[in-house]
Amino acid sequence: MKSMSLSTIATALMMAMPLYAQSADPAQPKVENDKLTTNAEKKVEADDDIEIIAVTGVYQADLKARAMERDSKAFSSVIATDDMGNFVDQNVAESLRRIPGVTLERSEGEGKYIAVRGLGPKFVSVSMNGAELSGAGDDRKIGLDGITSDSLGAIEVFKTLTPDMNLNSIGGAVNVKAISAYERGKNTLKIKLQDSYNELREEQSPKFSLDGTQLFLDEKIGVGFALSYEDRKTQVDEVRHHSTRELNFLQGGIGLSEEELSVAPEILIPAQLENRREIADRERTTATINVEFKPNEDSFYYIRGNYSNYTDGDVAQREFYNFYNGDLADEVIYVNPQTKEFALSDIDVFNQYFIQEGETTTTNYSFGGENYFADTWRVDYEYAYSKTDDESVGDRRAQFRERENIVYGQARRDNIIAKVLTPAEAAALGGFALKDDEDVFAGEADGDLSDLSNMEYDNLFMEDSTRTDEITSIKLNLQKDFNYEYLNFVKIGGTYNQREHYNNKDRWSYTVDSADCGGDQTCMDVATSNITDYNYAVPEGDLFTYPFVSQQDVEYIVNSTKITRDSATGGEESIDSTKEDYTLTEDTYAAYVMAEIPLSEQLTVITGVRYAHTEFSSTGFMSLENDDWNFGNDKMLDIAVPLPESSITYSEFFPSLHVRYEPSDTVLVRTSLWTSYTRPSFKQARGFAKFDDDISLCDPTTNECFSTPDGQSAIELQGYILGPDNSVQVGNPNLVAMTSDNFDASFGWYPSKELFMEAAVFYKNIDNFIVDVTGIQMGIDELPLTLPVNQVSDFAIPQDLVLNQVDITLNGDKATVYGIELSYNQFFDNGLFWQSNMTFVESEAELDATIRQSKMQLPGQADMTGNISVGWENESFSFRLISNYRSDILEEVGSCPVSASLSDPHACKSWADIYQDDILTFDMKVKYDFTKNLTVYFDAINLTDESDLRYFKGNDLAGGEILYQREDYGRTFQLGMNYKFY
Repeated sequence: MKSMSLSTIATALMMAMPLYAQSADPAQPKVENDKLTTNAEKKVEADDDIEIIAVTGVYQADLKARAMERDSKAFSSVIATDDMGNFVDQNVAESLRRIPGVTLERSEGEGKYIAVRGLGPKFVSVSMNGAELSGAGDDRKIGLDGITSDSLGAIEVFKTLTPDMNLNSIGGAVNVKAISAYERGKNTLKIKLQDSYNELREEQSPKFSLDGTQLFLDEKIGVGFALSYEDRKTQVDEVRHHSTRELNFLQGGIGLSEEELSVAPEILIPAQLENRREIADRERTTATINVEFKPNEDSFYYIRGNYSNYTDGDVAQREFYNFYNGDLADEVIYVNPQTKEFALSDIDVFNQYFIQEGETTTTNYSFGGENYFADTWRVDYEYAYSKTDDESVGDRRAQFRERENIVYGQARRDNIIAKVLTPAEAAALGGFALKDDEDVFAGEADGDLSDLSNMEYDNLFMEDSTRTDEITSIKLNLQKDFNYEYLNFVKIGGTYNQREHYNNKDRWSYTVDSADCGGDQTCMDVATSNITDYNYAVPEGDLFTYPFVSQQDVEYIVNSTKITRDSATGGEESIDSTKEDYTLTEDTYAAYVMAEIPLSEQLTVITGVRYAHTEFSSTGFMSLENDDWNFGNDKMLDIAVPLPESSITYSEFFPSLHVRYEPSDTVLVRTSLWTSYTRPSFKQARGFAKFDDDISLCDPTTNECFSTPDGQSAIELQGYILGPDNSVQVGNPNLVAMTSDNFDASFGWYPSKELFMEAAVFYKNIDNFIVDVTGIQMGIDELPLTLPVNQVSDFAIPQDLVLNQVDITLNGDKATVYGIELSYNQFFDNGLFWQSNMTFVESEAELDATIRQSKMQLPGQADMTGNISVGWENESFSFRLISNYRSDILEEVGSCPVSASLSDPHACKSWADIYQDDILTFDMKVKYDFTKNLTVYFDAINLTDESDLRYFKGNDLAGGEILYQREDYGRTFQLGMNYKFY
């Protein structure tokens, strides 16, 4: 129990408190006009004092943020929205980069998720006005790219959490606050016009926003509102490895004798190369309304709403080289153990042109209020609702492929090289001779991409998908203020959250056969066509080698052949339409009690405990998809079997103790002992099992395994068993939330308005940490869910079968995280200013010995993060250069059980660890105020043209690190103006 794990430290800290208080005067209740000024009222007064600061530049915005942070009961960092127009920010996520310990995770070149104190997005909760936000993904992390800064009043990042807050956050909690007329304190109206240009896309992206506040009826009613529209055009060029396959072992070569083959060295090579270009047109429309009502000094009511609509027209061009096709001994042409170069036959080379139109709509609203009565009582309450609908209808893709190619390859840290060879080039590389009377390639090198007519239309893909995430929450808090020397208030409350998450796909992917055209001549002509029958070209740049048909031709191909769907699929719902379907429900309850204890005028303690209870259930499928095996009567093995509903219930008490010591106007010391948790993501916790689409079957009498048919009949195959080297991805419904004991201490120094310095230390002791593990060995009867293998009749899957390639999410044992956070902001009389922060983190995590025998870095954690902004400003001009740094992050963990020798790369797969590379970016902002109402600004983003890079750790067999994914998104330039009518 958390209450026991913290008791010793908490007792020691409480005993030490009188030492702090010895030099302080005894706390006295503050009485004005014979009426006690309650703590809640003092908070309102403090907020009002903060809001009178006029924010006109970087300096004044910094003052306001410092004041808000200082007033908070928990250790937090704040951004004032009024300053967001003065920073290089496309959205809320990018605005948060300047906060100490906060770093940005990009998606397709745009800031989307945030990490706090080196802990990734899965450790960070996001709310709007204190209510949890829904999201479309199967991760719990909430993308902030759809929230424009113009619609908000402030952003808070809490690094310690009190019992009255949602504790589902080990890293930190982000709360975005709606624009408020009372916080602005006056009538306002502002418009913003902006145009941006992306170098890769070479297109412009206009944006318009309008925001304002209005007070009515002697300031009894306040209305804040914002509207925003953006038409954003982007391009991302990507080079990537297969998303789920590991690196492959390779040895051999044509021309080697049997003796030479037996001692030939191994190397590790990529399983696949994919070159991808994503061209997106994204329209975003947002609207925010905040109506607040203060009929008297004891009552406050509100209705808040936020609407966001995000339409995405996405075109993706993808070029594939399937190295894993050439995994048999007679397909290995050449291996160089020194340079890690290789050449393989029987390789599929194909491209796909994908067209997608999606729409994501998020609606959030809440209503509630707070009331004071009997002088010392306060009650607040809220009903909140958040729903995200993500719909993509009519997605389509055409594929052209040539099989049995000879391909040369080499992998590096930042790239994977692939080149199709002629037989003569392959022979010269391998050092062997071609023979007129013998095919040295054993019939596996008949492809010829020098003749583009061999690249034939061979697959049609169509998909409709919907995903819904819906959250309903109710919250009630009751506070009693006391006129006691050692008690300010006692607060109790509770929350109830109900969450439902659905995913449904209708997908069809099949080879188009002219026989399924029903006599339609156009359909039959297209079904037998090749790439030269259309307008084709290699896209600009050096990303691609082979041409793509035009988008117009893709539409023609799809429209001409989609009539084959029912005939090709037998009118049945395919496995692709069911294997990703699931329904999740999650009900959570929480209750707490807390108190604020003043030990002196300078020393205050908040302590309490929160109880959290979670009920989670999910549905899903076991799916096994087959690309190569035929079981008679044109029957291909495709299985999607519903799994029994999985459910789990868990609960815990979470105590905390927060100390605030303010010995003078220039010093603030905080110390906190608190506990929190992070639930697993939906993808990790839902029940599913997905076997790879390239299965191998084994003859149990000879133990010989086959990945492709070798003359076996359908009856013979019924006696075969699934091979141990097949890979499977498995969900884990038995996962429980990871919990953490946290210690934080901070020292803030405020010697003047121009100078602020802060140092903070933190420590987290995490139990049951959650980690994604790849390539472990596990028996089917050891999996966390029961697979209906008896429903597979075309071959056997023994219940005791041990699989060598299982990808699964597990609860680890323990992990510790500790670090230091430093901030230094200074403004000089000559207009120069410096804003900076650095966070240094160390971590150590321990998995079960059957998964990883040695301790390691906590997945999702960066050792070092930093933000620096240096600039100059006066009354009308401002210039800033902004730098952000984040060290590398361990994202996924390879298996290396205690039973494995560290020198055996087949058993110890630490080389399969996947890292996100460190990154250093530079942005620039220039602003000029032509008048007190008109401001023009220019932003330059990603000045040094950095890429997002992920890589396999690799080993000597791999030649070091090997690329997993590289995203290039180029530079972006923004020019805009703000005009305010006040």
